[in-house]
Amino acid sequence: MDKVIGLGKTGCSIVEELTSYPEYRVYKIDAEIAERASLSLGSHGDMELFEKNVDQDEVSIYLRSIKPGDDVLLVLEGGDPVSGAALGILECIKDANIHIAYVCPDRTMISQIAKRDDKICFGVLQEYARSGVFQKMFLINKLDVENLMGDASVQEYEKSISYFISYIIAMINYFDHTPSKISNKIDTLDHCRIATFGISSLDDSGTETQLLFPLNDITDIHFYYGIPTDDVTADSGLMKKIKSHVKKYASPAQSISFSVYETTFEEQMVLCVAYSHLVQSLPQMLPNPNSHTI
Repeated sequence: MDKVIGLGKTGCSIVEELTSYPEYRVYKIDAEIAERASLSLGSHGDMELFEKNVDQDEVSIYLRSIKPGDDVLLVLEGGDPVSGAALGILECIKDANIHIAYVCPDRTMISQIAKRDDKICFGVLQEYARSGVFQKMFLINKLDVENLMGDASVQEYEKSISYFISYIIAMINYFDHTPSKISNKIDTLDHCRIATFGISSLDDSGTETQLLFPLNDITDIHFYYGIPTDDVTADSGLMKKIKSHVKKYASPAQSISFSVYETTFEEQMVLCVAYSHLVQSLPQMLPNPNSHTI
């Protein structure tokens, strides 16, 4: 996914973090945005009005560098009124391979109208994904990101969340386009288009895999192991450790696969993508910040 569209404040903030990677072409769309090479849709008050007032000629001109067959990721947050423009915008690039990254807001901190808009957009986009209009829809719960990234100052809070999400997206996209040292990657079933990202570890602390969304009815999990060069060449027990980690998540209901990549990092990195064939419910507030594990 080398072309990324940010829609709304949070979406634009996340894709802005991807501008540090030269392989990405970034587009920013919001109600009012003054940045160079961005697109303002105008202030329309609520989600329904944004949906009705998308100027598709203007959007098509702005996104004219997106060609049929291009891999495109749209990033947005639920509850933002401008999310009502999402389908109108995506109609302009319908011949591209469209992926969605949907950030679920902290529903205790938004208005009743925003909760309603979040619920509508969350459900509609998933149905489009399941029907095959979109390639994949990745669900991200803002509260889970907050718990995983740790403390951040008031000034850095939103930027830290955007950086965390963008970094995981960028690393998984990098691994997907990099030759692996070893891989048994299995293609997911065509109807398993609802997904989320996760973080894990190979250490012996018993750390569970932490998902960025409490995905139900998981059918497939693919683990990405980013291993420093020294460990790849010298750690004779590494492969056994990786296989043991993978097998821990195997079950009759889930297909588990993995890829191992040599990296220049000092520390090992373990990421994953989990898939489901079912439309998901909005995440509920849970008392345990580590509840969303597999």
